[in-house]
Amino acid sequence: MRISPRLKNFLLGLLLVVTIYLGMALLLKAIGLENAHKLVQQAGIFAPVLFTALCAASLIIAPLSGSSLYVLGGVLFGKEAGFWLSYGASVLGCSINFWISRQLGRQTVTRFVGKKNLDELDKFIGKLKSHHSILYIALIMPLAQDIVSYAVGLTTIKYRHFLIALLPTAALIVAAYIYLGTSILETLIQ
Repeated sequence: MRISPRLKNFLLGLLLVVTIYLGMALLLKAIGLENAHKLVQQAGIFAPVLFTALCAASLIIAPLSGSSLYVLGGVLFGKEAGFWLSYGASVLGCSINFWISRQLGRQTVTRFVGKKNLDELDKFIGKLKSHHSILYIALIMPLAQDIVSYAVGLTTIKYRHFLIALLPTAALIVAAYIYLGTSILETLIQ
């Protein structure tokens, strides 16, 4: 029986997500959730700043995924604070992607996105050129925030239009990870 490349990629992605969740659960269980919270409190302002920077960086280096970090932020900082930190990081990371594309061009974007993802990026660019609407950007943003933000930066779409599409979609994406993912992780820890 032959597995299609899409199914194979989906199954590998699912396996990666399950592995990351189990790894985080085991680590937090070993440390102890109360001890993890104490460490975050002891770090003071450094903890949320570092967390936000890591989440934003995970979006800038496109093959990485910040979603696991969002979930971890929900556990470590609480769902509300984790949401706001992750949301800020998402908007920051995607905005940086937009400006990297806009200022440094396609060749630099290739370094961040990778050659494998460049074909996907080209598809987005083609669709964006024919659909210069905020609604279209908002509809495709949940598919891959990082790649879409790079793609939009390579078009003539204004940053404010990109931001109008980004703000609500980033909130939805982050909320899903924080509220659903954190609940799952907390269940695994207990």
